Amino acid sequence: MITIITNTKNRAHLISRCIESIQQQSYQNYEHIIADGCSTDNTEELVHSYNDHHIKYLKVEGGPVAQMREAFAISQGEYITFLDDDDEYRPEKLQKQLDLILSLPAEYGFIYGTMSYYENDTKRYLYDHKAEYDGGEELLATAISDAIICGTPSLMYRREVFASIGGSWIANIGNEASDWALACITLKQGWKVAPLKESYINVYVNHSSTRLSDESFYVDRCERYIKFHKYFLEEYAETIQGYPQSAIKHYEGLMFYYTRLGQLKEAWHFNKRLLKVRLNLRSLVLLPYYLCKSIMRR
Repeated sequence: MITIITNTKNRAHLISRCIESIQQQSYQNYEHIIADGCSTDNTEELVHSYNDHHIKYLKVEGGPVAQMREAFAISQGEYITFLDDDDEYRPEKLQKQLDLILSLPAEYGFIYGTMSYYENDTKRYLYDHKAEYDGGEELLATAISDAIICGTPSLMYRREVFASIGGSWIANIGNEASDWALACITLKQGWKVAPLKESYINVYVNHSSTRLSDESFYVDRCERYIKFHKYFLEEYAETIQGYPQSAIKHYEGLMFYYTRLGQLKEAWHFNKRLLKVRLNLRSLVLLPYYLCKSIMRR
């Protein structure tokens, strides 16, 4: 059996697309656990209206980490995958991922896949986020350098592997629903990943609701994303020491958010670290650019 976990909150106007795309899967041995963060709209009523024996609905307080943890605790699937409440699977998604993971040796703890992005209102195709990397810990420097091995709806874990990394998102790192951080910690623990290169997932953007993994989901986003980038620098310090350029995105992020907060001493500290790794025109002008943007916002 495959377990599909959906975190949701106040998305009654979007979640039908998610539910119905799962109902239309060619592979039907699944359970769909919908973990609702205590919605105040009609999400519960809508979910129950489907009267689908595949669906397990639960209300969970405490945010995305708690929602995922409680959903996993009641799950029964040998394989764990996910679908955001505003996105959809194509009909072959579960079957194609299951075929891939069953074909792999046990050291492949998880897989990910290409995702196709669309405008929500017009359904206009935008681009594909490609899945191309195959391997293990040797990919870690690449994985932490940018959100490359990621994509919540595309991840599928062996049950024991997901349990070994905590059975949920990583707590207290600033971004409480980071698929990027989840994939990196799995690689760090020695598991391998394989890509499903074809797209069987449609991701919809630019609708009226904010995605849980977006920085704008958080009111205190500057403080949270400072914590998030520092988490990467601390958790992967040994890898960064061997591959210093893997920290560039995190240095730039810290410069940006510290500048937004007006904490220029801290921004300059990470600018100096950036210049030691990458001395070019971009690195030289980035802090003044961020400062100008911050002044213009005020």
